[in-house]
Amino acid sequence: MQMIAFIMLCAFWFLFMGRTVMLMLKGVRVFVLAKGKSLPERILEIILMPALVLWSLQIAFTVFGAPLLPAPLFWDMPIIGIIGVAQCGAGLLIFVCALISFGSSWRVGIDEEHSDRLVTGGIFAISRNPIFLFMDLYFAGTFLIFPNWFFLAFFILSAAGIHKQILNEEKFLRAKFGGAYDEYTRKTRRYL
Repeated sequence: MQMIAFIMLCAFWFLFMGRTVMLMLKGVRVFVLAKGKSLPERILEIILMPALVLWSLQIAFTVFGAPLLPAPLFWDMPIIGIIGVAQCGAGLLIFVCALISFGSSWRVGIDEEHSDRLVTGGIFAISRNPIFLFMDLYFAGTFLIFPNWFFLAFFILSAAGIHKQILNEEKFLRAKFGGAYDEYTRKTRRYL
């Protein structure tokens, strides 16, 4: 189970970095973090990438027998690990669909200067926040594969931070797109 988790982690980083590089080569500024935000929002966005790297390293080092932060497992039940792998796999599929649907509109953070279209097609017809849905599924699935305090705390804190970011994005999109966004919210749920 753990090796499959590591392979999926590599797939995530390949997709994330691949799309980032592709867009940057086209002149797109992908990372739009901590610009024009309140102090708590800036802090949340600034710690996002280092936290994601620490989480990734914890997975990698745990798989290879030397976790950065040793933590005993809460349980050892392979069936729960299988459920976790399925969740992570479903999350990755949602992530791929979101990247395809986003096209060149994908950003990390809220890009107030270059938000020229409201993406509502593809996976966005099912979820208004498929990238955040992916993250919630993926972090929860990782906890089921590695059931310890580190991954539980990461899942809980990230879910709270993700929800806060969703609320910020909704406020921005409502101000930017007005009635078109309101109509979209009536047709499509926040998560699923």
